[in-house]
Amino acid sequence: MRFFVFALAALLVACNSPGGRLAERTAPQWREAQLADLRAAAVDPADGFKPASESVARLMELEALSAEDDRYADEIDAAADDLFLKLAEAHARGVVDPAEVGADWHMERPPAPDAEALRAELAAGALPSTLLRRLAPNSTEYAALRAELARLYAEDPNSPRIPQLRANLERWRWLVRDLPTTRIEVRIAEFALYLHRPNETPRKHAVIVGARRTPTPIFSAEIQSITLNPTWTPPRGIVVNELAPRFRNDPAAAAREGYDVLDASGRIVDPAAVDWNARPFPYQLRQRPGAANALGRIRFDMANAFAVYLHDTPSRGLFARETRALSHGCVRVEAPLSLATAVNPAWSEEELTARIGEGATQALALPARMPVYMLYFTTTLTADGQIVYLDDVYGRDGTLITTIDGAAEKADLVNRQDLCSP
Repeated sequence: MRFFVFALAALLVACNSPGGRLAERTAPQWREAQLADLRAAAVDPADGFKPASESVARLMELEALSAEDDRYADEIDAAADDLFLKLAEAHARGVVDPAEVGADWHMERPPAPDAEALRAELAAGALPSTLLRRLAPNSTEYAALRAELARLYAEDPNSPRIPQLRANLERWRWLVRDLPTTRIEVRIAEFALYLHRPNETPRKHAVIVGARRTPTPIFSAEIQSITLNPTWTPPRGIVVNELAPRFRNDPAAAAREGYDVLDASGRIVDPAAVDWNARPFPYQLRQRPGAANALGRIRFDMANAFAVYLHDTPSRGLFARETRALSHGCVRVEAPLSLATAVNPAWSEEELTARIGEGATQALALPARMPVYMLYFTTTLTADGQIVYLDDVYGRDGTLITTIDGAAEKADLVNRQDLCSP
């Protein structure tokens, strides 16, 4: 597991002392003001990192030695350079890899920072903190979370909100910079969908998301069309674990609920003739369009590896619940016709309603694809800039913080001489 733990800088410095065995390298000539700025950035808790106290202490030790012996100047440059680049990596794309901490994250992360370009700016006199701020997310929400974390550390360092803020700052760093100005964000823990357009207040829809045992994955996709009166082909797991046991006890329920049973050739089979106990189950189920269809009357089509969609639902009363982690992973949208007309203003609700009334399954292409981001943040920001703390419905905040801190603490315990041994 690859972690960008800043305390490792001290271990590398110990091996790079005069007569050490590390290969020679080119490092910037750090100025006194830059070193002071770097030390402050390395122990600043406002970004939610574990402060790199060990690395800073070693850097200060080298600076003190350099006052007596200028042979340590190269070691100072190497230590400062290494610490800064680890900080730059963490600001640019996160302290840990989301794929390795159970984040269910399936989006491309931001690229690694350009080390040589950063070194060149440092050599020209730029302050490290200025460069780090530029690498971090530039969103209003990230800035608000960071300011709140700094406030809590100053006023109430034992606040239970601190881990939650730290976890969400890290998730923001995982997210690509410069999201499309026109996009849909599904905020899973908020049970909300937002349609963003330039110079408009985001449009909000309530949603139902995946239950804890069947969570909605974190990914991005594009809506290319909507389907009216969709059919539904339930995934194999739902068929075997939920539908087959129910239809075994009441085969007539399959037809009553609008399901066709298809054999391997695609032919429809009488539900009464099906062996619902067969394993592997040799049939496929397909629910016909209609009022009872699990996808409702409209589906937003977006190609992805998880067969997850935005869609309507026949169980619209569930939107009245405060906690709406209820689905198998797909996202059910309140007022989906209104969302469809917002996605493509050329459509009207009256037109779509009329087409639905025709009963046929129809796919209507969008004139331009709409980006969709499924996101898991357990904080959000109101229109007036207030932070709202949400339930960690998938139980991920604690694991993330433990991973970040545990890796840093483990590195601090490594004996420097052990690292230097052949």
